[in-house]
Order: sequence, then C-alpha cells, then structure tokens
Amino acid sequence: MACPKCGGSGFIDKGGVMELCSCRFEGVNLQKHLNIPPRFLYAEFSNYTPVSLSQRRALEACLHFVYSFDPEQGKGLTLLGPPQMGKTHLAVAVLKEIYRKRRIRGFFFDTKDLFYRLQVYTNSEKYYRLMEFLLNVPLLVLDDLGSERLSDWRIETLSHIISHRYNFLKSTIITTNYNLLKEEEKEVARALEERLSPAVVGKIYQTNEVLHMTEQG
Repeated sequence: MACPKCGGSGFIDKGGVMELCSCRFEGVNLQKHLNIPPRFLYAEFSNYTPVSLSQRRALEACLHFVYSFDPEQGKGLTLLGPPQMGKTHLAVAVLKEIYRKRRIRGFFFDTKDLFYRLQVYTNSEKYYRLMEFLLNVPLLVLDDLGSERLSDWRIETLSHIISHRYNFLKSTIITTNYNLLKEEEKEVARALEERLSPAVVGKIYQTNEVLHMTEQG
C-alpha cells in the first residue's frame, strides 16, 4: 500500500520545494543504522538526569547543537570528564536526534573497537571501505578517545581521520575520560597532547565546543 502522504514517491512537494517524506525513515533500526551499542540503545535527552551544574550545561549545549546543526560547518562537541557523567549517553542522544530531525546519518564508534577493526582489516578491501566511511560520514562519534594504549600507528591513523574531517568540514563528537576540574582547561590540553599529539588536539579545540562534566561543578 502506497504512503498516503507521498503516494509512494518518497517525496512531498512543499510549495515547489521537494522534501523527503517521513515514510522513508519509518522502521529504520537505529541501533544498526547508527551503530549504537545495546547498552545505550535507549539513551535519550528525555531520560538523561543531570546532577551537577556542568552536566546540566552539557545537556543544554547538546540540545542546542542538535537544533543548530549544520552539516556544512564541520562543528562538533567534546564531552570531557571522569566516568559516570553520562558523556556517552549524551553523545548517543545527539546522534539519534540529528538523524530524526535532519535525516543526517551519523555513526558511533568506541575507539578501542574502531582500532581493533582497522587492525583486523589491514591490507584488505574492508579496511579501505571503513576508512573511507570514517573520513566522510557527516557525523562521527569517537567514544572514550585517548583511554586506550596509543601506538605510533594508532596516533597516525587517528591524526589522519581527524585532520581529514577537519579539512573537509565533517562534524565529530568526542567523549574522553579525564578526572579534571572544569577550570583546569590548560591542564586538560596538556593531558590530551600527551596521549595524542598537539596537532590533533589543536584541530579538536578549533572545531569542537569543549564541555567539561564533573560531579560537583
């Protein structure tokens, strides 16, 4: 049976402007389509419960990011703080809402899993397909960045991904665990530089709004 809104064409004429019909997205498996881990399948803005002021500010910033998102600007978010602050929860909520409201597909990757896949796929067609996707997907979530053991190869690979996305205005959301207070911004930068590189950190700071999340701040 054809969709009553678009007649099965998948498009709706809005006064001479053709828009995608919502029927094209109904029944989409968000977990598979956005690569959301099962633990965070039900992560939404509505069920995120901020405790501290910094968590409330992070929630507000993420909501603003969704409603003002422009895939051509290459702007992103960095959610930074100790574990159990809800950084991944918010990153997944952003990913879902941008897809629902803008029909822009993003993709979630835990960085440990990402590097594992890249190493397994080395010198295969899968490796090049995955790299092409990582470089060009409109919105990429890199979860738990910097906590894994970073070899020279991993730093070089990560630098390539972030540099390419920086140069071609692709948005990236980063979560990273550092038990640092919000006002210690310079110390945060040094810590990231130690784990990654000054060049990588510089590009992240230029394109991403950094949201410090703590239990009390």
